[in-house]
Amino acid sequence: MSFFPMLRMLGLSAILSGVVVAQACAAPALVHSEPAAGQRIAAGNVAVKLSFDTVIDPFRARLLLLGPSGVPQLLPASPIDDEQQSIATNVALTPGHYVLHWRMRARTGDPVQGTLPFDVGAPMAPVTAR
Repeated sequence: MSFFPMLRMLGLSAILSGVVVAQACAAPALVHSEPAAGQRIAAGNVAVKLSFDTVIDPFRARLLLLGPSGVPQLLPASPIDDEQQSIATNVALTPGHYVLHWRMRARTGDPVQGTLPFDVGAPMAPVTAR
């Protein structure tokens, strides 16, 4: 194979691999959540935090909470860091099973969504020293 066809083939490979990498990096992935999936937490005012592996568009983020009442609750969320890779909110929760449905979008990418099930138990009693 001569030099120019090989160079053309390498250039085409580089372009195609760049497209694949750009598509793979387009959607954010959840890397940390509070509460964690399957976690049992105490009832009361609960901090909800979602962190992603890339910059997200916090203005197009949607958090929908389904609880024991069966009534969906849209939660407001705000970015919590300068990198805009995390959003957070606080919500008052009573005991029961909850599922947080989230939908995020990177600034230039496709939307991604997921669910985060967790349970809320009775408030914990304060610990007293003897």
